[in-house]
Amino acid sequence: MRVLVLTSADRALDNRMLWSSLSVGSAQVDVHFLDKYQQRRLQAYFTGIALDGYERIILDLMFKHIRTQSRFLRTLPALTLYEEDAYLDFMPASRWNGAFVRFYRQLPGVRVISTGFGVTNHLCAAGVDAHFVPKGFDPARMVLQNQQRDIELGFIGRLGSAAYSARRALLEALEKVEPLQIIRTHTASEYVDTLNRIYIFISADVGLSEYMAKNFESMACGCLLLAKRQGRGEEQALGLEDGVNLLLYDDFDSLRERLEWARAHPDLARSIAARGREHVLAQNAYDRLACQIANVVSVPFTSVPSQPWWKFW
Repeated sequence: MRVLVLTSADRALDNRMLWSSLSVGSAQVDVHFLDKYQQRRLQAYFTGIALDGYERIILDLMFKHIRTQSRFLRTLPALTLYEEDAYLDFMPASRWNGAFVRFYRQLPGVRVISTGFGVTNHLCAAGVDAHFVPKGFDPARMVLQNQQRDIELGFIGRLGSAAYSARRALLEALEKVEPLQIIRTHTASEYVDTLNRIYIFISADVGLSEYMAKNFESMACGCLLLAKRQGRGEEQALGLEDGVNLLLYDDFDSLRERLEWARAHPDLARSIAARGREHVLAQNAYDRLACQIANVVSVPFTSVPSQPWWKFW
């Protein structure tokens, strides 16, 4: 099977290994990297591509750039959209609240890969052909350095967006009563180095209904993950077990209780972190996820494009 993948050249999360791993199997994969200008003008970009040479097309592009191009996208054959941000569809504070479902409904026959279990169920309930493949990480980059962990509690990430206001509120409240360090890193190497300095990574995916990639990245780098329980089957779908490969909390009080438990039981806490690393390497590394994506896109498509794309010219 020959597959065409279009992915964003300037995305914060580098998926290069994910798509290169897809070609390790039976698929022959051509990966094209599009800048913002090209993503906003897909019809023009496709004029230079011989579509009859591909059996599948995967778009891993920014939603904000492609959401107005449904008229053209529904003409593409065997199209799959890979989407990591569809959790924004039902976040009241998000500017994209409801926008994902509206967009997908304009694309009959299009397949969607969603990185959240609950989000996938939400899309399926709206009539979208959605399939769950979790977020992951590049195991060649997220490595254990075995250096001293001199940051007891840490979080790495941005807090400015309105969609993450609940995350900011929780972390700022914790910062007032615990030695939490909220950190911004600027390079990939600095990010990995900092993860390797953190003993307990505080995950604050409050109101997101999905585990962000930084959870799995921190576990891969040996952190003990203390994460907000998402519920609705999310933990079971990811194989996450409280007290086995991570620690879970439900509210601010239980967060502090779990912290005290980890401090009182350092040997058990370190063993949980070690099992967490083993778990994500087996389940969330990009080469593992590429196999799941291959299974999704290999299923035959039953619908055909609405009309030849060149008629729009």
